[in-house]
Amino acid sequence: MKRVLVAACLLAMTCTAVWAGEQPQATTKGAATQAAQQTSAKQLEMMKAEMAKCAVCKNLAAHLDEIGPINMEVAKLNDGVAIMHSVPAAKVATFQKACEEMDKAGEACMTMTDEQAKTQLCPMCQDMRSVMKAGGKMSTGMTKHGDIMVLTSTDPTVQAQINSLGEKCAMMAAGTQAAR
Repeated sequence: MKRVLVAACLLAMTCTAVWAGEQPQATTKGAATQAAQQTSAKQLEMMKAEMAKCAVCKNLAAHLDEIGPINMEVAKLNDGVAIMHSVPAAKVATFQKACEEMDKAGEACMTMTDEQAKTQLCPMCQDMRSVMKAGGKMSTGMTKHGDIMVLTSTDPTVQAQINSLGEKCAMMAAGTQAAR
C-alpha cells in the first residue's frame, strides 16, 4: 500500500511538472514572444514554490530545471488510466532518480493522518492519497524514456476518482502541447 501511494504521489507531481517544465522557445517575434517567455518563467517559479510546499512534490521541484520538459500521455482504460511520462534521453537518469526520491516521500504519506495530509500535501497528492486509501491499485515501471503508471479499480466509485485524476492530467498535458 505504501508503494502504491508513493507512485500515486509521483503521478501527481509529474502531472504538475509536465506543465511546469514547458517554456516557450525564443523566436524573433519580438515583444509578444518576450512577454510570453516572462509570463511562463514567472508561472514556473510560482509552480516550483507551490511544489516546494508539498512533502512529495518538493522532491521533483528540486530537479525541474534539470529535467524539463516532461512529456505526458494519458490513456483512459476500462477500469482506470495509464499515464506515461518521458523526458529527453540525456535527462532520463535524473528524472528517474527524482522519481525514486518521490517514492520514498510517498511511502511516508501513508503514515500521515488525514489532517497532516491536508497541510503537508498539495491538492493533487491529496487526491492520489484518497484514491489509494479507497482501494485503488497501481502498477508502475521505469521505461527507457521515463516511466509508466497504471491506476485501476474494480469499484465504480474509485474508478470515478481515478478518471477524475486522469482528466486533470490530460488537461495539463493538452495545455502543454498547445503551448509548444
